Amino acid sequence: MELLDSDLPKLILIPLVAALIGWLTNWVAVKMLFHPKQPINLGLFTLQGVFHKRQKDLARRLGDLIETKLFSHSDIHEKLTSPEFVARLTPILERHLDQFIAERLTGIHPMLALLPEQMRSLIKEKLMEEFEAFLPRMLEGASDSLEDLIQIKDVIRKKVEAFDVSQMEEILFSILKNEFKMIEYVGGVLGFFIGIAQVMIYRYL
Repeated sequence: MELLDSDLPKLILIPLVAALIGWLTNWVAVKMLFHPKQPINLGLFTLQGVFHKRQKDLARRLGDLIETKLFSHSDIHEKLTSPEFVARLTPILERHLDQFIAERLTGIHPMLALLPEQMRSLIKEKLMEEFEAFLPRMLEGASDSLEDLIQIKDVIRKKVEAFDVSQMEEILFSILKNEFKMIEYVGGVLGFFIGIAQVMIYRYL
């Protein structure tokens, strides 16, 4: 097709307009993650920000995902019953036992205050042996009880359902500000190249 001088401004404008439309479309898409906050009835459909509209569904799915893929009761059980955790608790128990023997043993019976230091050390040693043998079983039971009392997915679901979406918007935009901007720019760039393709089609077909 022969290109007229009068067509040149239009052909230059096409990629620019397409770039603007591409950028604007992605800008609106990003904004519609959180806006409008209140549903707007448009007759055939209701318009509302994705996070506001699907907050409960998101909360449920996020709870399921975290419990099955990221953090489950088996992880808690593994940590609570690990030798490393037991080893950390042992010195704490020993300190409390020392305090008990030094300060409260005489309250049980005054004659116990007359026990020689060697006997007190022997009592402490035997008690610590019992504690160290009992502690893993106690933690095993505590882990099982915790699993019965607390469902991780329900905790996550309730937290997300109660979370203020405006706060979530601030947090996400503070973290992903550059990524959201990149999405907008990509829309503009793609729109520009689509506009050039349209010009080429108009020019050569």
